[in-house]
Amino acid sequence: MFQNIQHTTYISQFISFLDSKNKILLVTHENPDGDGIGAMLGLAHYLLSMQKKIRIVVTPGLPINLAFIDSHNWIEVFDQKTTHKELATWPDAIILIDAHSTKRMGSLHSIFEASKADKACLDHHLKDIDKTTSKEFNCELIDPSASASAELVFELVTQKMPLPLPQSMAEAIYVGIADDTGNFKFSNATAKAHRIAANLIEQGIDPAKIYQNLYNQGRLEKLKIFSQAFDGMIALGNNRAIRLTVTKGDLAACGANYSDLNGLVNYPIEIRGVEVSCLLYELPNGQTKASLRSRGKVDVHAICQRFGGGGHKLASGMKLNSHISEVQSDIDAAILAQLEIDK
Repeated sequence: MFQNIQHTTYISQFISFLDSKNKILLVTHENPDGDGIGAMLGLAHYLLSMQKKIRIVVTPGLPINLAFIDSHNWIEVFDQKTTHKELATWPDAIILIDAHSTKRMGSLHSIFEASKADKACLDHHLKDIDKTTSKEFNCELIDPSASASAELVFELVTQKMPLPLPQSMAEAIYVGIADDTGNFKFSNATAKAHRIAANLIEQGIDPAKIYQNLYNQGRLEKLKIFSQAFDGMIALGNNRAIRLTVTKGDLAACGANYSDLNGLVNYPIEIRGVEVSCLLYELPNGQTKASLRSRGKVDVHAICQRFGGGGHKLASGMKLNSHISEVQSDIDAAILAQLEIDK
């Protein structure tokens, strides 16, 4: 199932790194998604089977639609003032999963910076050419050809663990792959991703149950904020791009929260002729978060790189230190420029 000798070598090196550690802290990017959570839980099962001590910490919380895969309640929500005052000194290794830029860790970044533990990264996002993450990490397993970080975890754990995998472990890995491939609708749903999914199904996981838990857990307030965003959408570049905008006031008016925005950015791509969807939303501190999606032709990773963000060609994001009103014209211009490049 491996792609080449080099890829196999990276897997082996990562396993050796894990073998040499005892207390391992698993973290992912802030506002974790199904791949970040699924990959961490899958790796946690493996580490525990190797008699390691593990902790999983997320910020700012565990999305309600992902709580079902944390069946052992391993995930801790970061609280530096009380529970996690001494977190930086606990591990001898920190593994950043589903991100390679430590700036994406949010408030957990301070723990990463303060800790003297060895650090490693497991990720499938494109690595920015002008950044050398090797200075921050002692070991890396980064493969942009992988459909999800959970795919890399599956390859890693099946080197040493016999099949079938524990049910909750198999479920977590499946969730990671399913969520990052849009339930196998996106172009990153490769033949390998389907083979791994089939393997996990053969091991006994229930895709229909997982789908219901993962996607059909919305609230009425979610529909309200979606409606609000659709009412205010802006078309760009002869309707080749759609921008959605959500402010703190919009959320309050609809009684919605940030988790209710999950999935919103994907809907404009369903409109015929739309190549790019962009969601801008105001964070509690007044900063702006942007999420972009591409139908396939336009490289949204290139757009986000201009602002210090990144991700995939088809799905990328960024965080800006300014209010939406101050940055939306610059983001619009970057989208229009990329539409011209990727005609």
